[in-house]
Amino acid sequence: MAPTREMSLLEEAVSKIWTKYKQHGMVVKAKRTGRPRKTSKRQDKQLKAICLENRKSTTKQMKHKWEEAGANVCDQTVRNRLKEMGFQYRKERQSWTVDDWMKVIFSDESRICIGQGDDAGTFVWCRSSEIYEEACLKKTTKFPQSLMIWGCMSGKGTGEMTVVNSSINAQVYIDILDSFLIPSIEQMFGDNEIIFQDDNASCHRAKTVKAFLGERHIQSMSWPANSPDLNPIENLWWKLKKMVHKKAPTCKADLATAIKESWHQIDAEYCLSLIKSMPQRLKAVIKAKGGATKY
Repeated sequence: MAPTREMSLLEEAVSKIWTKYKQHGMVVKAKRTGRPRKTSKRQDKQLKAICLENRKSTTKQMKHKWEEAGANVCDQTVRNRLKEMGFQYRKERQSWTVDDWMKVIFSDESRICIGQGDDAGTFVWCRSSEIYEEACLKKTTKFPQSLMIWGCMSGKGTGEMTVVNSSINAQVYIDILDSFLIPSIEQMFGDNEIIFQDDNASCHRAKTVKAFLGERHIQSMSWPANSPDLNPIENLWWKLKKMVHKKAPTCKADLATAIKESWHQIDAEYCLSLIKSMPQRLKAVIKAKGGATKY
């Protein structure tokens, strides 16, 4: 009986299986067809080194560095490879306790204007026919006199504050840190290690500023670009502006005096309450997916 086509195909298949078994000691499953892997083992090692060099890098930052090394990838490929290596992206400081936040000194600049802080409006006694009388209206100023200030705070209270009489560049900022941040750290923390927080203004991130902080062994807190503003000093600015408004300054000299007096009147308990709220602030902004919160 002549062999059929089906028998020939079966014998051929058995022969291939037997050959694979003799070569590998097992029947090796054929590789699936599909899109070829975009990166080599060598390139994957490059990505691992990039990640370990700066664990706070974003996917886009790592992608850019990886492409400089010769890889041609998209953001998703970066995430996939990192996941394969066992890396997980965790929200920094998400698990910090109040004790952790007590080691941070927060800073910022703010502008205070004469008349600023009267957001709730003013009540006046008037008859219905008098609502447009000059005595019953609140006067506004198109270009109110104002002062720029820099200040810092922690859970221990307010630190130094100063009026800034010029635009802030890197050198001006270094002078502010040297004259006011350093004394604040020494006063509030002594020789204990602290973390310094400021935002991503270009003058704050200048190489000379980083060198200054490095020379004085001051660790800076990373503050991602376009992130929700969780700096508790923003609440302190709001309180300060209300206090200054109540003093009713009428000129820049009066405004400067009112700012300094009000700054020293802010009690440490208020600052402590802001720091105690930090864990809740983070939970709220994570729940809101970066949107607005009550803070």
